[in-house]
Amino acid sequence: MKMVAGSSLWTIALVLSAAPATGNVAVDDAPAAAVSMPDEDPQDQAIVVTGEKDKRPTTSTRLPLTLRETPQSVTVVDRQRIEDFNLTSVTEVLAQTPGVTISSTDSNRTNFNVRGFAVRNFQLDGVPTIYQVSGYENSAVGDIAIYDRVEVIRGAAGLVTGVGDPSATVNLIRKRAPGEFRGYFSMQGGSFSTYRLEADIGGPVTQDGSVRARVVAAYTDRESYIDLQHDRVPVLYGTLEWDVTPHTRLRVGADYLRTDSRGAGWGSVPLLYTDGTKTDFPRSFTGTTRWTQWLRETTTVFGAVEQDIGSNWLLRVSYNGRRGDNDSTLFNIPNGFPNRDGTGLGAPFSFYGEVDQNEDAIDAYVAGKVTLFGREHEVVAGMNHFERDFLVNRSRYGATPPGYPTAETGTPDIDPWNPTFPRPDIIRSTVPDFTQDLRQTGGYGVVRLNPADWLKVIAGVRYTDYKADRDNYLDGVLQPDGVSNVQHERKWAPYGGIVADLTPAISLYASYASVFTPVSARNANNDILPPTTGANYEAGVKATPFGEGFTVSAAGFHIRQDNLTITDPNAVPNSLPGNLTPSLSVSGVKTWGGEAEVAGEPLPGWTINGSYTYARSEDRTGLRINPFFPLHLGRVYTTYRLPGDRLTIGGGVTAQSRIFDRGNVPSGRFTAAGAPILVAGEVEQGAYATVDALARYKLTERAILSVNVTNLFDQSYYRNVRFAFGGPGGFYGEPRRVIGSIRVNF
Repeated sequence: MKMVAGSSLWTIALVLSAAPATGNVAVDDAPAAAVSMPDEDPQDQAIVVTGEKDKRPTTSTRLPLTLRETPQSVTVVDRQRIEDFNLTSVTEVLAQTPGVTISSTDSNRTNFNVRGFAVRNFQLDGVPTIYQVSGYENSAVGDIAIYDRVEVIRGAAGLVTGVGDPSATVNLIRKRAPGEFRGYFSMQGGSFSTYRLEADIGGPVTQDGSVRARVVAAYTDRESYIDLQHDRVPVLYGTLEWDVTPHTRLRVGADYLRTDSRGAGWGSVPLLYTDGTKTDFPRSFTGTTRWTQWLRETTTVFGAVEQDIGSNWLLRVSYNGRRGDNDSTLFNIPNGFPNRDGTGLGAPFSFYGEVDQNEDAIDAYVAGKVTLFGREHEVVAGMNHFERDFLVNRSRYGATPPGYPTAETGTPDIDPWNPTFPRPDIIRSTVPDFTQDLRQTGGYGVVRLNPADWLKVIAGVRYTDYKADRDNYLDGVLQPDGVSNVQHERKWAPYGGIVADLTPAISLYASYASVFTPVSARNANNDILPPTTGANYEAGVKATPFGEGFTVSAAGFHIRQDNLTITDPNAVPNSLPGNLTPSLSVSGVKTWGGEAEVAGEPLPGWTINGSYTYARSEDRTGLRINPFFPLHLGRVYTTYRLPGDRLTIGGGVTAQSRIFDRGNVPSGRFTAAGAPILVAGEVEQGAYATVDALARYKLTERAILSVNVTNLFDQSYYRNVRFAFGGPGGFYGEPRRVIGSIRVNF
């Protein structure tokens, strides 16, 4: 496919390189060997969430802070936990992360939600990127094989990202080239015809270790608990690091991800019959056909350079460039209310389209220490630029073959669903349906004042210039300005925090962050809605009772938002030009709640990660906003290494409260023509819990055999319930899954 013309920033990756993977501001030089694979299997090491400076998360401020020094809620999911629970995707990692709920539109589109709102801010080694799910686009956040760990900071972090969403920022930290030769190879297989191969090798290229490299490859072939779906996912990653001088470090790399989904779903399961009773479709139900396909390819290049300036200052410049293709041939039964015999639905949804995405991001900052009033303080100043070009090219289906559902015939009997009709011919479009260009440039500065040994004060500010331009086309002709979208916003965003050490192991903290989220949504009059603004307040306590390897924390938060965008419940779906659905701006929205977390190794051989989150959002009338996210969410995951150091057992529990959505539902009464009479109502998924289990055995010092079971008791539940496109729909969570694997380290 022809790509959208990209920025010349792509070439910067050839001359840049990297600082520590977290994007931290470590002034001290770390030897090459400090960034190496562990001598023993990472599955058998303790979780250490702070440790060396280059392991410190800096997602929110760029300052090199430990978890206890950061005045916000932060979670780090490290490589040991990823290996323990056989997590193979970023989605699976976030599904175990405190405060994160997962909602799926279908088998290919997943949303992440924190504190009652969608997570939109993602970073790659601290450099902003975009994760977006829509009817046309499906950003693949990727296979976890290429990442060392995942950092999640909850609450607004707009100081660095520019867009201050009050949900969370997810920072994906890539694997580094090790200072000593290390590697592993693993194979796994199990439920739903799942097979996976993974290899990772790295080490010094030169005798003195100043040049190091690492290569990671993985391949997954899997079917699904959902009928017809079959995925093939190859992944390739490589990175090269060079210590040019004792004070100059470079890093370049690239990765490639391809997800080919056949029999791909593009919708949900109907929840109610025309008589108002609940449907009883199996978890394997799909509303698609065997010939559908959703192909996503993403190529990323990255680089950075880090330069020491004297003994106390550091300059770092980093770059990410992503090129994505998204080709889809999709079909799905419509949302609505089927009859109990499976008939009665109207015309299906169908789509053939090509999506091109170009994304370039560059970040540069200086960091150092200054002495003032006899005490040392830390300073960071930087700027970043992000740009993204997005093109949707929707082709059309030609003449429909015999048996293909139409508006006149409606959808055939869906119980059971047996789609035998062929795919229509596709008439490829040579002109776009719409293009969208996004540009965001900003500068930021932050200081960490040290007025006393027990007290630290953080203050920062960011200026953001945001511009988005969308052009809609009809038969290749640009539509009038009333249909095009030009949005230009400028915003100053302050940030502040304070951390007070009560004892060497206990700290109190409080923080403030500005909320600023530009939106591209429109109201029923086709007017662009204003950006969401507000404030994020948080206060809490953090403690390390057994040392830095074990952290206990508790926090309360309060979020205030104006111009929050929600779907207009009274509007006709897809009624705006470009097939957009009208939205509303709601002001006076308040969100409040609290969370608690324990993480680490309280005793030798025993690791635990537990959390509880409560979050509630209401508008100014007291009506709950976003009720399709749970009020309560709890997680506990633990492992224990038995005496003898060969057998490790573990497991986990995720429990959440009821979720629901509001809309029009059948009353059980019918018109004279036989149509259901609709009334205001709700659809819901009640509270539920799922249990996971694992066992791992060291066959030798290098070979390890593992068995992982998710949803051990085969709990049946909907991961998502929503009203959309004519009726309520849900998406089933995965049934019990058993995966066996063997890994060999070398």
